[in-house]
Amino acid sequence: LLPKGTRGQAVQARLTLHFGDERSLAGRGQVAEFVAALLDRGTAKLTRQQIQDRFDALQAGVRFSGTSSSATVSITTLRDRLPAVIALVGEVLREAAFPDEALEEFRRQMLAAIEARRKEPESLVANAIARHGDPYPRGDVRHARSFDEMEADVRAVTAAQLREFHARWYGATHAEFGASGDMDADAVRRALDAAFGDWRSREPYARVPTPLVQRPPLRIVIATPDKQNATMQVRQPVAAADGDADYPLLLLANRIFGQGGNSRLWRRVREQEGLSYDVGAGIDWSSHEPASTWEASAIFAPQNRERVERAFDEEVARALKDGFTQRELDEARQGLLAARRLARSQDAVLASLLAHNLHLGRDFFVSKRVDDAIAAASLADVNAALRRHLKPALFVKGLGGDFKSP
Repeated sequence: LLPKGTRGQAVQARLTLHFGDERSLAGRGQVAEFVAALLDRGTAKLTRQQIQDRFDALQAGVRFSGTSSSATVSITTLRDRLPAVIALVGEVLREAAFPDEALEEFRRQMLAAIEARRKEPESLVANAIARHGDPYPRGDVRHARSFDEMEADVRAVTAAQLREFHARWYGATHAEFGASGDMDADAVRRALDAAFGDWRSREPYARVPTPLVQRPPLRIVIATPDKQNATMQVRQPVAAADGDADYPLLLLANRIFGQGGNSRLWRRVREQEGLSYDVGAGIDWSSHEPASTWEASAIFAPQNRERVERAFDEEVARALKDGFTQRELDEARQGLLAARRLARSQDAVLASLLAHNLHLGRDFFVSKRVDDAIAAASLADVNAALRRHLKPALFVKGLGGDFKSP
């Protein structure tokens, strides 16, 4: 808890529950996602509308979300309302009823979303890349599903499965709560203990591992007729985590190469050649195994495909061959440190980080060490880190659009 004065006595909070393991979640990933999405659609005593009315009366914005192995509640409210909001969140989480009509409504929404994704270049390319070289079997929560598999899973979910999963897997045994803003910390602790102190998970929890997967390099081209925009997406596994020494160096390298309006990719593809509506690159960082993913993407008119791809390839080659300049590094360092400080000034970010740090066993001294490493990084170290990790020979590249040429 980080109690501090805020405008209007506002406070932000984040609660995350973790459940299941690789074995127990097998074949239940879609059910788990449905459970998280339907938590606030009704309890044994309250309808969906009554739940919303009670949150509104408490001047609280509350959002429930989740994955196949976790559920998260994001809270925005006021100092004197937070204990009562926690009590209501506890009631909703513990007594969720999963009404049949709510299930069918959400099923229709999911099926419509899957059908729409079947036709969009971005979704088709992302799915093809995710499935390429996927080592996990059908049913494993890490398996990259085809659209047909997604549809089959959505159609198969039953209300009985939702209630059984909630009863067996949900609980606060493995949970973290973070709050930042104006609050009475003692009152918040009492509310948390009353709402969740005796709520135990019946099934054991162990984080599902996500080791590095080396996928064969590939270039995929998918035709999507009559679509105005085309996409290029590039993925490469990176043998590093956000606790490694190369983490701050790669943050800087990627900011220079592909992040924001002053990056090399943006200047070359968007500004100089006017080929793309959007272009950039980033790293999806793992906080556990050295198994992150470098990602780049562009959205462009289909007739610009060859020029976009050539410009991207040339900028990758130039960065690896010539490296960056001291001026680029100094600008990236200043912008990155400012962005990190700005993020830590926002209570919603702080609440999320407080909970996430609890899960990882970290504190904010880790963030300070990263800031210090960014401030001290030399040009030679940043260029060397990029060359260690960025390997065009390992790229999986996908292009999708209404391409007229073969």
